[in-house]
Amino acid sequence: MNKVHSVIIIPGLGGETRMLQLATNHWKRHGLDTIVHSVGWRDGEPSFEPKLKILVEMIDRLTNKGVVVSLVGTSAGGSAALNAFIERRNVVHRVVNVCGRLRKGPSTGFRSFEAKTASSPSFAESVKLFESREGSLTDLDKQKIMTVRAMFGDELVPANTTILQGALNTKVPSPEHVFSIGMSLTLFSKPVILFLKGTNS
Repeated sequence: MNKVHSVIIIPGLGGETRMLQLATNHWKRHGLDTIVHSVGWRDGEPSFEPKLKILVEMIDRLTNKGVVVSLVGTSAGGSAALNAFIERRNVVHRVVNVCGRLRKGPSTGFRSFEAKTASSPSFAESVKLFESREGSLTDLDKQKIMTVRAMFGDELVPANTTILQGALNTKVPSPEHVFSIGMSLTLFSKPVILFLKGTNS
């Protein structure tokens, strides 16, 4: 693939753009140009729709220039990435959800949907939106989707809310939410990079 391949990386609730940029700088050696885009989960805008619109417009600008576009969502960014993929499934090359909640899941307990989305109504809306549209994904769509979850437990996101039936569902050999995201993008990033490049066989 001789075209420029840009990977839009969407952070979680903390909007940790600098950390994610540093973690994925080495992807350039593999032909992947990373762009970290914070949707602003806690910017005071309670609706997810304008955030999704900006993300989709970014995809359109890049693809109109002939750039190959893939998406990676970490934590809360996972549902945003999948929602953007659904909007532009015919042009997005690949999409990866790294430890991100894709459906509501448990309604009680520390990891409940209500507890984990209380600080961001737009995040809650993003999860609900993807869950309502998950059934629209075709088998071909699912071939373009990879999910990564912590092998030894994620204290924030229940495992069954991160996976997608029919997609490539994988585990990173580490514990804990933030640590597993970091490991997925750095020390254990090879499977993600190969999948994004379309050479995961």
